[in-house]
Amino acid sequence: MSDSSVSNDFIEEIRDFAAKLSIRAGERALEMREGGALAQDFKQEVELVTEADLEVSDMICDAIRQAYPDHELLTEESEGAAAARPDLEKPTWIIDPIDGTVGYARGHFQFCVSIAFCIKGEIQVGVVNCPALNELFTAIKGQGALLNEEPIQVSQTDELKHSLVATGFPHGWDGIDRLVERLGRVRNCCRDVRRSGSCAFDLCWVACGRIDAYYEEDLKAWDLSGGKLIVLEAGAEYGFFADNLRHEHQEIRGYANLAGNPKVFPQMLAILDERTEHG
Repeated sequence: MSDSSVSNDFIEEIRDFAAKLSIRAGERALEMREGGALAQDFKQEVELVTEADLEVSDMICDAIRQAYPDHELLTEESEGAAAARPDLEKPTWIIDPIDGTVGYARGHFQFCVSIAFCIKGEIQVGVVNCPALNELFTAIKGQGALLNEEPIQVSQTDELKHSLVATGFPHGWDGIDRLVERLGRVRNCCRDVRRSGSCAFDLCWVACGRIDAYYEEDLKAWDLSGGKLIVLEAGAEYGFFADNLRHEHQEIRGYANLAGNPKVFPQMLAILDERTEHG
């Protein structure tokens, strides 16, 4: 792909395409939920997947393949997704058709459609649609973040003790005692803790100032990619509280993520940081 293809016009085209697609996908997810019982299954015996996850994933992927047949796709529902290690140099779409499936299946509003577009090793476009709230978050790298086309910024909360912090837990129970101990340390230092069950949702709520920080130990590229760009473009600090032991691509690294407004972020990092060498 030539440098001219990564022009601002092209990136804006991608953003508009992804935004419209996420709205269609969100509408379909709501239609399927409102239509009655959703057929459900479990991946690896612990992670819920519904027929809506699969249909919405196919809808998004088919539309991208038709519009951009030479682009790479990484979606949560694709075969071998968990083991995939994309280099992001080629045009690559990273998709979570329904982030927050458990809440979605139970009638909650905290779920979303997350779409990210990467090229030359970086996330260039992030789109997260929260259909139950009619809220569309978008960002282009270097151009700020928007909620329903209005600019957003992270909160101005300056003390962790006054902050709302969000987190999440893995689908299985491995290491739960360690996670709960870490949660206790955080809860002792902040105003309160929230858990939506959706990484993309939580990152967007940091982006628009509804919560002040979010951390989670074990994420996948499709969980975080759309929301990561949005929260960064809204002014958040973003980093990690452990070493990159899995040697993941830094742009979509899923282990030990932390995002927060610039004042709360270092206070959170001081509590969470597990690295032998800081910095």
